[in-house]
Amino acid sequence: MDASGAAGISEDGYGNPVLFEVEINHLCWYCDLTEKNRDTSLVDQISSLDGRRITDVVKLTSPTPERDIELIGKHPLVRKADVLLRQPNTVFLKVISDYKAMTYYLLHQTNVTLLESPLTTNGVDSEILLAGSHREMDDLLSRWKEQENYYDVKLKKKRYVKPDDVRGLDLFNASGFFDLKSAKELLSEKQLSVFQLACEQGYYENPKRIDLEPLAEMIGVSPSTLAEHLRKAETKLLPILGKVLKKM
Repeated sequence: MDASGAAGISEDGYGNPVLFEVEINHLCWYCDLTEKNRDTSLVDQISSLDGRRITDVVKLTSPTPERDIELIGKHPLVRKADVLLRQPNTVFLKVISDYKAMTYYLLHQTNVTLLESPLTTNGVDSEILLAGSHREMDDLLSRWKEQENYYDVKLKKKRYVKPDDVRGLDLFNASGFFDLKSAKELLSEKQLSVFQLACEQGYYENPKRIDLEPLAEMIGVSPSTLAEHLRKAETKLLPILGKVLKKM
């Protein structure tokens, strides 16, 4: 079966491709570092395997990057850590470490694809993946849970996707499709239509092309009611946008 899941699609969607998000606590220096320093986050940019070692290029964001670099270098799994690019609170590192429980190694044994760079915060990896079917997703989850170096694996979200959606997924809209699709379902019909109209009419542009009062008149509601609809929509959408931007 190809990535579109065109073969073996059942009426209940069991054979459809599945986009899913997991959170994993496992034996790796990513989780250990972010457990010790809750203000640090790591995004894996590039990984390659060589025997039982893995080379990662990572983006480290922290208020104390020098302290974190020192902790990485002293970690028992890490063999070498080199700074590639240094900015005030962001550092790009090349790290060579011993494989213990790295996602990439296990993925090579399954028909599941990692769609975007994993984000590690608070001692937990957050990963968005695409499986050719629900059965293949279950296979990966079972493999994870059978590994002694994986302490906790949680399936956070899953969504069946259409073949056209699969072909359009890329690094940015993997999160965008997954999270914004869920957010859209959380918005009421009125909140969604009002928010879309506000965007179309330039309410969020700088400078604004339309103010609250004329926009409310177009919709046929009071300015206070319109403001409340927009506030509720923004409350649901902005945290998701922040999550997507953090991974970029």
